[in-house]
Amino acid sequence: MNYTPLPPQSPSTPRESDEEYTALLDDTSKETASEPLSRTVFRLDRLVRLATLIILLCTVIDLLLIVYLGVQQHSVRNKVPGAEDDDLEIRSPYVNLAELYAQTPLKSSKHDPIVNHARAFVQISATEPHKVFPPYGLMRPIADGMVPEYQRHLLVTPTMSTVAQFRVADFGMENCSMSITVPPREESHDHIQDEPATVEIWSYPLKKKLNMQKLSYATRPTGGTLLGSLPVAFGETYRLPGYHCLSGTYQTFEFKCSTPGCKIDVMGNGDKASGLYMYQYQTV
Repeated sequence: MNYTPLPPQSPSTPRESDEEYTALLDDTSKETASEPLSRTVFRLDRLVRLATLIILLCTVIDLLLIVYLGVQQHSVRNKVPGAEDDDLEIRSPYVNLAELYAQTPLKSSKHDPIVNHARAFVQISATEPHKVFPPYGLMRPIADGMVPEYQRHLLVTPTMSTVAQFRVADFGMENCSMSITVPPREESHDHIQDEPATVEIWSYPLKKKLNMQKLSYATRPTGGTLLGSLPVAFGETYRLPGYHCLSGTYQTFEFKCSTPGCKIDVMGNGDKASGLYMYQYQTV
């Protein structure tokens, strides 16, 4: 039997085939890996665009809210003092109680006088008629900002007076008396020139709430009448005779110097009977 010899093969032929196959696999794997990578990049790009759009939208909304609040605050500040409540009627929460006490022989319980403090004292100056003095003095910081300390600054000089407004509290306590209490000289930082000094109390017919943030000498209430004059001295308490004051109404006063060169600088603190305040006595 005769065999036909095969032609000799080069020893490098299998190696070259393997290298070509390996190279082909590498190219295929690169193409396969690049496909999910491109999809991921595309998704990230969409996410970034969406997040940018949301941020821009929120920024525009915030700017619109800031503008709106600024306009609202500006309109509130431009309100005329005394017109804060417009012409709305102040309704009494004690409906028909007066008729009930008038028609029925009820025996009332006895109550001590009420110490009634003004919301704020505001200084006005005749030499600076358009200047608005801040209604509060010392400010105390809290978590949300600043709040006024509960102090009431009575300051009267030949050119400066003080305006205050009280709201009468409680039905059946409608006999009001303006009062002033000053601690002894060694216990206070108050100043009274030519002791005992005298302060004039002028009452105004205004029955609406004053805008203390806009009050000045030029915008003060008009049509006042002299309620009385109150002595001021260290270690003393003085009161004017009582007058009828309807529950729930506003009582507006201006305190002025009664003599040339006078100066009264008295501070009321806390909710106790100190400085200038109003006493309310029981009437039923």
